[in-house]
Amino acid sequence: MKHTLLLTIMIGIAALRCNAQVTYCPDEDCHRCQLLRAVDYQFHAIRNDITLPQSIDGKTVRWELKLNEGATPYLSFDGHTLRVKSLPKGRYMDAGTLIGEIADERCSFPLTLAPDDEKYGYLYCHMAGTSENTLYALGTKADRGVLFHPLLDNQPIYDAEAVAGIEGGVRDAFIYRGQDNNYLMVTTDMSNRKSRTWFNYGINLLRSNDLIHWTSTTFDFRKGDSIFVDPDSKSWFADWTKINRVWAPQVIWDPDYNNGEGGYFIYYSMLSTNPGDDHDRIYYSYASRDFTTLTKPQLFHDRGIAIIDCHIDWNDCDRQYHVFFKKEGVAGVDRGIYEAVFDKLPNGQWRDILHITNEGKSQVEGASAFRLINENRWKVAYINYGVNPKIYRICEANATEEQIDRGVEIGTNVNPQHGSFMTVTQAEYELLETWSALTLRVQELQKNPKYKTNKAVMQAEASLKTTFAERPIEQLTELYNAQLKKLKNYK
Repeated sequence: MKHTLLLTIMIGIAALRCNAQVTYCPDEDCHRCQLLRAVDYQFHAIRNDITLPQSIDGKTVRWELKLNEGATPYLSFDGHTLRVKSLPKGRYMDAGTLIGEIADERCSFPLTLAPDDEKYGYLYCHMAGTSENTLYALGTKADRGVLFHPLLDNQPIYDAEAVAGIEGGVRDAFIYRGQDNNYLMVTTDMSNRKSRTWFNYGINLLRSNDLIHWTSTTFDFRKGDSIFVDPDSKSWFADWTKINRVWAPQVIWDPDYNNGEGGYFIYYSMLSTNPGDDHDRIYYSYASRDFTTLTKPQLFHDRGIAIIDCHIDWNDCDRQYHVFFKKEGVAGVDRGIYEAVFDKLPNGQWRDILHITNEGKSQVEGASAFRLINENRWKVAYINYGVNPKIYRICEANATEEQIDRGVEIGTNVNPQHGSFMTVTQAEYELLETWSALTLRVQELQKNPKYKTNKAVMQAEASLKTTFAERPIEQLTELYNAQLKKLKNYK
């Protein structure tokens, strides 16, 4: 009787997990979970055609689709494939129910259509491979996240000396679309060129309303409590002046922060020479909505060995956070990039699911992941710095960011290094192209002595410093195009 009761409880727990439709279910024979795994959990966020399994473990599966009213313009079904005709604008949509019948069991799956991304291309924002500056490169949707061309002929997008208030160098640029029609960036404040060490002491938080003109707030962690908005909260460092590494900050929006109000979750690795602090751990802070203040660092994840270069994204297919990170404190093939999943920020339990071994024992770091536009396919990028010349590789993965292929090299014309990717609209894409073209044209004319005091050239140069509070993307594009037109016939 006790055994029966225990079995019933265990089955009940498995059923609860299964009904919650998460990726982890303790029952390996659960038909519902087997079917979900077979389609990479895409029923939760449909973006592309889904080939349905016709058998599981030798058992035939029969499928039946029941569409909600209004869903027929978006989905169709031929018994083997769930086909996407279009995606809804602006919101997730309950599309209906798909029923899979296997071994006399009927498994019902609610179908959710993901909204159209309404994006045109990809922006690769990255540290230069040859200097401690931040560069841009662009690729279209058709390029599928593997072909990029550099902007500004691989010149910095801003003055690192002005942005980085501690050392005047910026590394590991991570760009992010903000909640208020703005853009955010976080960088490591560090200049190995000047210090000749791999130590540093802080990070930079940058914000922009047009992707071109950036303002920065620098945080020197050696200053301790005084630089944080919650100086009385728990401190993990006995002596802040002994901080000697603050590396690779990134940001993600946490919708659950502050009782559902939401907040920017900033995460980074840190090390100090305080007693007992013998390996890099991952810490986090929350930034204010205007991206100018930080809460005091709190411990996010401790491996017991050094880990750095975390990248986190929310995956709406398996409804989990995915984190890629570099294990620094191991050797050989065990050193490299790993992937784990967890269910919530900042206190979810990490569960390792993947070790990327494409590069063998070679040294790799700086992982970044992004989902392809209107697809449940992902790209995972990283740099192999253990070979000469270095390789920046972009691999493709399935809907749950696994099954990672060997990918392709991004190409030396981009001057790639540790960075990040953001999808952009056609208007944003065209602005960046026009800005790059005008900047290069002004630089070209300024090299000729007879144009240095030319009124049109000087006006064009001034226009590159102009900012707009309202409709900045639209107005800057118009301004830059007008200036390019004026300079068209100069030789």
